[in-house]
Amino acid sequence: MKTKFYIITGSILILSFAIVNCTGKRKLQKGNYEQALDRSINKLRKSPGNSKAAKTFNQAYNLDVKNRMEDVLRLIPSSDVFKWEKIIVHYNRLNYYYDEINLCPACLKIIPDPNRYTTDLDVAKTNAASVRYDLGLEQLKLNTIVSAQNAYRHFLQAKNYVVNFKDVDKQLQIAKDAGTLRVVMEHIPMHSRTMQLSNEFFESKIQGYLKNMNYEFVRFYSPEEAQTFNIKPHQYIQCRFDDFVVGQVYIYEKEQEVHRDSVILKTETLPNKQKINTYGTVKATLHTFTKTLTSSGLLDLRIVDATSGTLFNQSKLPGTFVWETRWGWFNGDERALTDDQKNYIKQREAYPPAPQQLFIEFTKPIFNQVTSNVSSYFSNYRL
Repeated sequence: MKTKFYIITGSILILSFAIVNCTGKRKLQKGNYEQALDRSINKLRKSPGNSKAAKTFNQAYNLDVKNRMEDVLRLIPSSDVFKWEKIIVHYNRLNYYYDEINLCPACLKIIPDPNRYTTDLDVAKTNAASVRYDLGLEQLKLNTIVSAQNAYRHFLQAKNYVVNFKDVDKQLQIAKDAGTLRVVMEHIPMHSRTMQLSNEFFESKIQGYLKNMNYEFVRFYSPEEAQTFNIKPHQYIQCRFDDFVVGQVYIYEKEQEVHRDSVILKTETLPNKQKINTYGTVKATLHTFTKTLTSSGLLDLRIVDATSGTLFNQSKLPGTFVWETRWGWFNGDERALTDDQKNYIKQREAYPPAPQQLFIEFTKPIFNQVTSNVSSYFSNYRL
């Protein structure tokens, strides 16, 4: 059995090698030089003497270099604004294969002196950075929030190509400041003095969420911060409770007759010490009570233009919280009760939470809706 296993395993390995070689060759024939190169390099690392992989590698590498360099020569004189970025892709890929070949001894025997396009790549990056930098300056001149955001993206791309290109860091800051939407969340009015602290807690949760959103092109301020730092807002977030009710009481009482059959009512002992049970039905009257306190409210969320008051977004956001307590008592024979009913009558009416806590509870689902709406509305201000 062992001999057969080894023979089968060897056959599988041979078949696997053949499949890999055929696959690499097929990729080459279809013009997928990258995939043919990747497969043949990996194969030569595992099996340096594989002649088919070596042939595929040699052909794929030379064809890939030829095609890329022809594309580079075609792009250089073209009017394509982003031609240098496309050229960078070619040089990066060719340099990648330079590194891969140098890490593959079998590959070096076939291509002993692969080209590394370091200088050409640096020139392409400088040219690409220059194009992006100029595009950024053009966008800044348009003097709108959206154009400033576009300028920021151009400057950031220029910096990615050449870290210290001209005064790109300065321009990034200018574009960031000009492209940032300044939003002030107004205080939520509350006419109930009892609920004032709970309302402030709810508002502070929203303010905390806004501060942690970290969107690149939007900054949120409280009214006090806007005044302190002399911020001129572009938009306001306004929240108002159209209505709310705290601790609306409902009490449900239920009376029911319960019974259980075949219950031992009496046990007698005969002179011969034999015990005889008398069975019958036991009954009880069960009284159960359920008390609920329902708290609910409807929040009007608006996002408006700070200058004109134009309404950009409006949502009506409901929230409800129901607190419940149960208890009960009975008359009659306790044996008529189920275990659940016995547990029920052991309960006592619980004291409800304070109105301030009930307010906080019904605003929790509203908070989740506020954050979802605000996040969705400002999602376009991400980088």
